[in-house]
Amino acid sequence: MKKLFILLPLILLANVNISVNKKHINIGEELIITISAEGKNIQFPNINKIAEFNILATSLRNNITIINGKTKKNVSKSYIIMPDKNFTIPSFNIKIDGKIYKTKPIKIVVTTPKQTKGDFRLDINLSKKKAYLGESLIFSIKYTEKKPASTVNIQKPKIPGAIVKTLNKKEIKNGIIYNFLVIPQKAGHFKIGPLIANIGEEVTENLLNDSFFPIKQIKYKTIFSNQLTLDVYPIPKNTTYGNFTISLKASTKAKTNKPNTATLTIMGCGDFYDLPEFHLNIKNATVYEATPKIRTFIQNNKLCGKFTKEFHIIAESNYTIPKITLNEFNGTINTISTHPIKVEVKDIATKTPKPTKIVQSTIKTHSNLLPYIIIILTIGIGTIFIFLYFKSDNLIKKIKKANEKELFNLLLAYESHPKIKEILIKLDENIYQNKTHKINKKEIIKIIKNLKD
Repeated sequence: MKKLFILLPLILLANVNISVNKKHINIGEELIITISAEGKNIQFPNINKIAEFNILATSLRNNITIINGKTKKNVSKSYIIMPDKNFTIPSFNIKIDGKIYKTKPIKIVVTTPKQTKGDFRLDINLSKKKAYLGESLIFSIKYTEKKPASTVNIQKPKIPGAIVKTLNKKEIKNGIIYNFLVIPQKAGHFKIGPLIANIGEEVTENLLNDSFFPIKQIKYKTIFSNQLTLDVYPIPKNTTYGNFTISLKASTKAKTNKPNTATLTIMGCGDFYDLPEFHLNIKNATVYEATPKIRTFIQNNKLCGKFTKEFHIIAESNYTIPKITLNEFNGTINTISTHPIKVEVKDIATKTPKPTKIVQSTIKTHSNLLPYIIIILTIGIGTIFIFLYFKSDNLIKKIKKANEKELFNLLLAYESHPKIKEILIKLDENIYQNKTHKINKKEIIKIIKNLKD
């Protein structure tokens, strides 16, 4: 029994294997972890992270062999990560033909390489080594060479907890400079780099020891940049880094149950990705909010842009749009705000048919005129019904032909109806939040007809 207990794990481990391309790697280099399994039915675990490092890429390879009529499958799955410190690859459970097999843990040593010196050089630089959360920085990569290379592949910058946008590239003597805009989104102390570049050099070799038949080949080498540190300081709570202007525009006159659109605009330079959510709370009014639109651009090495958001306000009585405030921070806190807007709401003039006066009187007529009087009255009443019918029918025709924005405006007058209100909410989400609610026009027409009856 003791021997069987010792041999059993060895048999189980024979069907699975884990390997790495390197056990000692430098920061910035990729680690490739490959798990192989053999059997008929193989199930790999769902791996999204290895230790604390995200999976950058995966690959899968299948190999099927048939020996003496028996089929065997060999599956290899590879995972690529980029660790920045020492860690241990944990054990993974692989299910093969109904049995669980475990891989062995592997220790990985990650070192920080020194900057490469020689014919090819890579330098990285930051415009500031200390910055506030949301403050724009310039990150540059400078590549220089003493002799021409056949190919140069430079690693893209990855700055922890920051948004990185490409600015430009500039050719210089014997090299090139790449500039990037960096907007920190997380406070803390960060190490950046070293970055790596793969350099391809053309070399001539005489493999056959024959000077008449030299062979030209491309040989690759990896070079490393210097390493930088960046300190990102937090900003006061409920503030956004930058210099902004803010405005709110809306009509000061509105009609009952008709939308009045208020447009909020914020312009300037700063962290447009960290603007707060803006809402309007107006008593005795219904407010529909559109999805904000943000347009950004680079100006004087800063992130600048324009933020707009629309609010559709429906009310039956006068109301005031309150001021909207924004706390900006650029070393000191500054509160900017819009002005309140008073809105006068007027009733929509509606034309209603005048009530028919019934006057009792004695009319002396000849008996042969009575049929004509009945015909005239019938035609008059019929005309009124036809007029009312076509007035209702005109709205239904508009509903049938309307797109979602036109339909939204047509239905706002009936917003008090609970089903119409639900449809208005769905339309608003379709128009301004890119949702795909199905709008049933037949149902809408049926509701409108019932309201008319």
